[in-house]
Amino acid sequence: MKNKTNLLFFVLPLILLLLNTACYSIIFGDRDFSMKKGVLYRGKETYILQCFYAPDTARQGTELKTMIPLLASIGEVGGNSLAMDLLRDPNSTSVDTQDLETIKTYANRAKDQYMTVILRIAPNSQPNKKNPLLNIIKQNFKGLLTIVYWTDGPYADEWTKAMKKINKYWVIVSKQNADLILTEDISQTKLPKEKVIFSVAPEEQIGKVHFLLPYTKENLNRIEESYAKYTPCTNLDTNSALSLLSEQERQEGFVPLFDGKTMNGWWYLGDNHDCFAVNPEGFIEWKSKGGKALMSCERYDNFILRLEWMIEKGGNTGVWVRAPRGSRASKIGFEVQILGDSDTTSLTDDTTGAIYKVVPPKVKAMKPEGQWNDLEIICNGPYVKVTLNGQVVQDINFDEIEELKYRLRKGFIGLTDHGNYCRFRNIRIKPL
Repeated sequence: MKNKTNLLFFVLPLILLLLNTACYSIIFGDRDFSMKKGVLYRGKETYILQCFYAPDTARQGTELKTMIPLLASIGEVGGNSLAMDLLRDPNSTSVDTQDLETIKTYANRAKDQYMTVILRIAPNSQPNKKNPLLNIIKQNFKGLLTIVYWTDGPYADEWTKAMKKINKYWVIVSKQNADLILTEDISQTKLPKEKVIFSVAPEEQIGKVHFLLPYTKENLNRIEESYAKYTPCTNLDTNSALSLLSEQERQEGFVPLFDGKTMNGWWYLGDNHDCFAVNPEGFIEWKSKGGKALMSCERYDNFILRLEWMIEKGGNTGVWVRAPRGSRASKIGFEVQILGDSDTTSLTDDTTGAIYKVVPPKVKAMKPEGQWNDLEIICNGPYVKVTLNGQVVQDINFDEIEELKYRLRKGFIGLTDHGNYCRFRNIRIKPL
């Protein structure tokens, strides 16, 4: 009997842990929001809201020519969230059907771009049973945990309580009595910074605290300047590294982006600054996950980029081009896919040489894993040409492809970390 009791003592907690994990997986997906112990999570990862508020977005429709540039402009400076109003008129208790469709479309697009929508609900009416607005919210958003909700106006507290009854897992922002408290000054509250969302620019705390600012050119510039200031990047001394280039490339105007010795010229997108390291033999190699990507100090628009890469069997990496500072670079700029898939028998939009999730490569051109591959990427306005080991794998006009037409035309170059071993060397660029 004693042995059975001891076994139960050890097994029961394990069963409860597994049940808890299973329930969490069912309730919260990879892009769903939740609050645990005062900290905001998206899926299983902590998340910092870097939000810009454009109130009339739901009235703009769902055309890609409007939606993609708006989200891209936020991601470009390091933002990850777009706030918008549910109501056209705070005195109204109804919502236009097209507005609801636009909000949901933006939420899905934002989810795919590792961004989110914050939906502001600020009616001048109370959330009683006779208010049709309450039922509209319940019918249209009850299961949406990919949205963060913002209650405002004269009945904000009442709406917070009513919305928590609709879905207790919703994350709600408000000026008081909510999951995240919207305030101008952290000194006005004793709450930990994880529970505060600022309505002023965070400056030196950029990337460490939540913010929600009006969508203006001035605010976009302020956030960009804060990130540039507090995410320092040591520029590469290109003159001292010119000897790494051939005489022909020097004459053609190429400059090195890697000196073979240091990480000068690059900065880490993620927290792990040991993700990539310089090997004594003169190449950059992946060491551990958590770096997200190694990003160039400068942004580039039109250029010829040349480099060599190597990857392990089954590995995953890529080169981000015209990448933003924040959100999903492969969906705001674009990514030239690199996989350890030399044995693949099919060409898809997710095989080596593809414009990730948009255009498959023209031919299979990678060498077997463990060998160096030569990559050239030419960007000139909407025209993009990619050559791998002497074979053209992409030769396209972005203006002719709706999904690519409105993406960023200037951004960082990134070497991605997907948790697999890879190498890069001989990285050089010629601005056009």
